[in-house]
Amino acid sequence: MIHLRWLSTFMLPVLFGLIVLPFNTLANPEDDVQFYFDNYGRADSNDKWVRRVHKIFDKVKSVADKRHHRLPQLAIVAGFNSPDDPLAVALPDGHIVLSKKALDIIYKNVSLVHGDTRAAFVLGHELAHLANDDAWHREFLSVVRKTRSFRQLAKSYRESKGIDAEIEADDHGFIYAAMAGYPVDKLLAEEPNFFVSWEQQTFRRLNDTHPRPEVRGNLLRARLQALLEILPYFHFGVRLIHFDRCDDSVYFLREFLKNFPGREVYNNLGICELQRARKALGKEAYLYWLPSVLDVTTKAEDLSLPYAAKGERNALAERFLKNAQEYFEWALDMEPSYMPANVNLAITALHLGEIYKARAAIEKARQLAPDDLDIQGIRAVIMYEEGEQSPYVDMWPYVIQQLGQITPQKTPLAKRARGELSPHAPLSVLYNTARLLERRKRTGADKIWQRLARQLAYLPVPIRRIVCEKTPCPQQSRQNSPKATWDLPVKLGIETGYNKTLRQWQESPVRLYDLYEQIYRHPEGSAEVLALMELVEMVVLKKLDGLTINELPDYCGQPLRQCGVVNGMLWTCNNNWAALVVGEKVKEVWVVSTTD
Repeated sequence: MIHLRWLSTFMLPVLFGLIVLPFNTLANPEDDVQFYFDNYGRADSNDKWVRRVHKIFDKVKSVADKRHHRLPQLAIVAGFNSPDDPLAVALPDGHIVLSKKALDIIYKNVSLVHGDTRAAFVLGHELAHLANDDAWHREFLSVVRKTRSFRQLAKSYRESKGIDAEIEADDHGFIYAAMAGYPVDKLLAEEPNFFVSWEQQTFRRLNDTHPRPEVRGNLLRARLQALLEILPYFHFGVRLIHFDRCDDSVYFLREFLKNFPGREVYNNLGICELQRARKALGKEAYLYWLPSVLDVTTKAEDLSLPYAAKGERNALAERFLKNAQEYFEWALDMEPSYMPANVNLAITALHLGEIYKARAAIEKARQLAPDDLDIQGIRAVIMYEEGEQSPYVDMWPYVIQQLGQITPQKTPLAKRARGELSPHAPLSVLYNTARLLERRKRTGADKIWQRLARQLAYLPVPIRRIVCEKTPCPQQSRQNSPKATWDLPVKLGIETGYNKTLRQWQESPVRLYDLYEQIYRHPEGSAEVLALMELVEMVVLKKLDGLTINELPDYCGQPLRQCGVVNGMLWTCNNNWAALVVGEKVKEVWVVSTTD
């Protein structure tokens, strides 16, 4: 017994040291992907399942953590020979080797979507091993095949690090698959559990080194529950951005980011930094009207406020812009075809004077959404600025013609040739055309300013003020009383401590004590409430009984403003409320407290 203890004491540190060494320090034939090709053969690259899983791998890889400067690659082999051979393994050089047999298990007796989700989780699990330098499971397989006496060491290792590494890889793989867009919750609803069927056909002689299937399922179920509990932080973060309250929004988004570092979270954090930069730049930020996703400028953005000295102000704005650029680039690292981040990166790069980066980003956005009029307008402005930086190319004739063609309805060819603006051109195109005419010292800007002045109610406040500096604006009529009012379950501004209604609602268990926030959800899901410092700041109405876009004007005493968001539109009333509209249906109404 003493000898066994001595052997265990001596060998465990040696084995542990072998395991935690960086991958590239291990000299083992099985570290090289060629070993698997030579011994097991390549899977047919034309096989439909092989092609399908390669596409899934590309999606999951784009969102996964990529450390240690290794580019993850997928290699699918025809099949392993021994029951002890794994169905999936991560190698030191960044390859993930997957057996064709694994594909058979993954897609057996399930729908394509469900099979894809299984594949995304398995690949995400192995990508997590790569990111964490977890060579342990591959090392154990190699050792056990050669020396059965090492089984006890495997069991002992399970009690130290091995099982924790598997749990962590499960956790990360689950999140990676979710970030790539797969419905991972369906994995937990399977009967029998997916982990049971997988475990029965892989690592069968090494179960001691892996958590039991039921444990894996329970842990991921708890992970999903935690993610659902933090989800309101993302939604309220977005809503606060819309009302230009980024100082509060970033707290919510950063907390959500810890649980789900997705492209949309980075994009929205970038928008906050872009809004902050525009405040620091003042009127300089509105040389052009460049609509960014979710970036709706509000009355809080008062351009008449005093600012620091010009040099200090520009340094502050540049810091915010650099932060925004970094967030947008992180989002695009995850998914290069993510249109909102391409648009926002183009705008940010233009503000920074990085014209070629701006042009590349807006061209990518245009490829993704060729009919988006805002993108067309931003592209025209960027092309003009690109020409201004070149002593050899004058982009003016082309740009002014392009602006004249930006319209949702057909414009006569003769007018297009003259660069005349369509009466249906977006307001941002009118504004930018007037700006460019002034910069070129051309006539025609006055008429455009007058057109914009007749539509003041539809302009963001900073744009409205600039227009009224250019031309006399008609005195705004007194706001009419709305024909209808929102039936709020609790009033804005009330204290939450002794509110009988909220006491019956579900309160979020997650708390950020920097803000002393409280999030309540109606038991039937018909409403949500955000309170800060125990005062109700926002009420979100849901399940609106078929409310349509045509009924929204009844709830506002002035014209509604519109801005596009991903998969919908936001209609805003005087920054008092906003409605999220998809198609013709109103999905949510966000009502906020206001100082007006």
